[in-house]
Amino acid sequence: MKHLILFFSLLFLQQASATITIFQEGDVITKAKELTKKYQADLRLDSEQISQFEKVVASYMMRKAKTKVLNVSDGDKKVMLKQLTMQENEDMAAMLSKGQYKKYLKAKMKLQP
Repeated sequence: MKHLILFFSLLFLQQASATITIFQEGDVITKAKELTKKYQADLRLDSEQISQFEKVVASYMMRKAKTKVLNVSDGDKKVMLKQLTMQENEDMAAMLSKGQYKKYLKAKMKLQP
């Protein structure tokens, strides 16, 4: 069931990708860089992690923006956004050390409510 929902989520995201313009993508990248700087204060990322972190944050910000403009019910949007958040957390857990990941989760509550 989980895979089925994820599959349909991805289909809907592709459909919505046309609604996100290049200008919005640039804005997302700028916001991701700003957000990474804020996280840097708590996480003390090295240069390689900073680059990866920015990419992951920008990627999920774009996916969430695309999900929000889908023509589906609010309940379906909430499910999709929750799945994206869980996937983002998994990606961050794989990239960060255990200590950094714990700090990330605490900082995320403040920086990305």
